[in-house]
Amino acid sequence: MTVKNPQFEINLRANDNIRSAGYGKYYPKAVEKKTISLRGLTKHMQEHHSIYGRDVIEGVLTKMSGCITELLSQGNPVKIDGLGTFVPTVESVKDGISKSEILNGKWNAALYVKAIHIRFRPEGSGEDDITSRNFKNQCALTTNGVEEKVDVSPEETDPKKKVFIKRVTPLEGWIKNQKQAN
Repeated sequence: MTVKNPQFEINLRANDNIRSAGYGKYYPKAVEKKTISLRGLTKHMQEHHSIYGRDVIEGVLTKMSGCITELLSQGNPVKIDGLGTFVPTVESVKDGISKSEILNGKWNAALYVKAIHIRFRPEGSGEDDITSRNFKNQCALTTNGVEEKVDVSPEETDPKKKVFIKRVTPLEGWIKNQKQAN
């Protein structure tokens, strides 16, 4: 059985782009946790009282992954009911291709296709609606902390050689530190 209202952790991050209207304000950022591998997913599925063993689930999902890739490479969107649709899209080179280039036989796709992307459109109807706003309602949101970029090379004057790390301070501790600093 799946977890109802899973906890979705948020950190707050300051906008440090001085050219932005939101400069100095704090914005939510999802706490990115450990990526779950295919094997991890199959183990998780098995632990949800599946009648199938991990080996069977893993075999089906491995085959499914390969088939989705094959179908997408042929231009076929792939819909997985209850989850959403994977859609192949094309990114053009910046200038595209002119009509005269097409008429002169310069329509080789390798010349004007920059990349092929795989986009995901979440399911958006009925009980399976996991579009952005509805998915938010399925999660229990919690603010974890404040994420800050910390300069660990303050003596360095060359901006290209500066070294930064990400530090997350629990929200209560961050608030306390800010109040003490003022």
